[in-house]
Amino acid sequence: MRVLVTGASGFVGSYTVRALLAAGHRPRALVRDPVKAAWILRAIGVAVEEVELVIGDMLDPESVAAALDGCDSCVHAAAAIGVTGAAGDLVEVNVTGTRNVVGGAVERGLDPVVHVSTVAVFVPPSGPVITADAPLASPRTDYGRSKLAAERYVRGLQDDGAPVTIVYPGGVCGPHQPSLDALMEGLAAALGKLWPIPGGGVSVIDVRDLADALARAAGTPRGANRWTLGGHYLTWRECADLCDRLTGVRCRRVPVPSGVMLALGSALDAAKRVRPFDYPLTRDAAEFMVTLVPTDDRPILDALALTPRPIEETISDGLRWLAESGHLNPRRAGRLITKEQQMPSRTQRTLGPLFQRISGAPWFSKVGPKVVPPLDRALHKATGGRFLLGQALVPSLVLTTTGAVSGRPRQAPLACLPEPDGSWVVVGSNFGREKHPAWTGNLIKNPDAEVSFRGRTVPVTARLLDDAERTEIWPRLIKVWPVYDRYVERVDRQLRIFRLTPH
Repeated sequence: MRVLVTGASGFVGSYTVRALLAAGHRPRALVRDPVKAAWILRAIGVAVEEVELVIGDMLDPESVAAALDGCDSCVHAAAAIGVTGAAGDLVEVNVTGTRNVVGGAVERGLDPVVHVSTVAVFVPPSGPVITADAPLASPRTDYGRSKLAAERYVRGLQDDGAPVTIVYPGGVCGPHQPSLDALMEGLAAALGKLWPIPGGGVSVIDVRDLADALARAAGTPRGANRWTLGGHYLTWRECADLCDRLTGVRCRRVPVPSGVMLALGSALDAAKRVRPFDYPLTRDAAEFMVTLVPTDDRPILDALALTPRPIEETISDGLRWLAESGHLNPRRAGRLITKEQQMPSRTQRTLGPLFQRISGAPWFSKVGPKVVPPLDRALHKATGGRFLLGQALVPSLVLTTTGAVSGRPRQAPLACLPEPDGSWVVVGSNFGREKHPAWTGNLIKNPDAEVSFRGRTVPVTARLLDDAERTEIWPRLIKVWPVYDRYVERVDRQLRIFRLTPH
């Protein structure tokens, strides 16, 4: 079967493409950035040449229609995210995307059509176990309302007889997550440190098991279905104990009354209405943490002949990847990481995760450009080109370009990837801001520039990498500085990547 997948550049969608290929299907992926989609898919072992990448956006009815034409079934895994209360038009985005994709698939007679929802639409739960027939919640955040509105739209299609299957996953965990969600980010923040223990718990589903379920659901017509797939349920204390056991690194537990967590979430919601700011805790998030109960997964496990992998394997693989990708200090991953993988310097081990977290935060895109470049230029001048602020964490250089408008020399301190042939690769990330940095425009107009690297200054020629070269080098770039992944998720533009070759 030819199966359209939306969200193939995301965590669940990319693994679904892999599962469809393994099952013998022909996946077609609707993506906004084919280069980004290609390196995400390659990172999990997908032969990209076997996937049909179609450029488009779920908000564009014409591109969705073109992607649906010729397909037999569809998996809608794309969504604008904001589980922690991000502001914006999430309701319009997610509902419009669902109407275009799921509604368009139904109009064209695709069978089956699979819609990926979330177990959060049932929280707070009405009973000791969440089932697919449980009452829907009344969320307060834009994201929660968007998922609920999309849910009601899809259920309306089912009521009209459409062959739509809705799957409600719990917290998705596993390796190679393009952009950390609340669960993975929470594990990285608490592991080996201070772990708040409220009431309630968390449902954990392995991304590979969820992808297998979606691929099987999309592979055979089954009519209309609603299935929960929360996965393994753990209280917060059980989750902390499991991480301690797997890593050999003990965290300190701090009991937090559920009422305190809920009150704090409500207070933060009120403060954000007065002056918007980015902070993960909301009333909805707190309610999810303290009231979640197990899900009844028997219907989907029986219907699709699924056997979820052990929770120990899921958490181990997820934590190991967090450490290997720089999101977690390797020492806090303990026995999950080999000695060879713990080679970073003391400074990198202690400050690296903190600096990456700060650098990837949306607020830093406003503060960083005003503070970091001037400080780096001053340090560079004072030390004769031998020291930059971030040099202890990531290879760094100072690039001198010719201003495209002024014609005057312009200096830009940059993280870099030094190559064996003596060249350097640099990324126009601009701290995750929407506009390209000025130095990239300078290089496009005048490729001749100068690099100062570890006290040595050499003339270079810059070349903008093409799509194939970008795809090949991106995994090595994010190994040097994982924050690039977060910048890609945040902006709509394609980050410019240059190779700087000495004359």
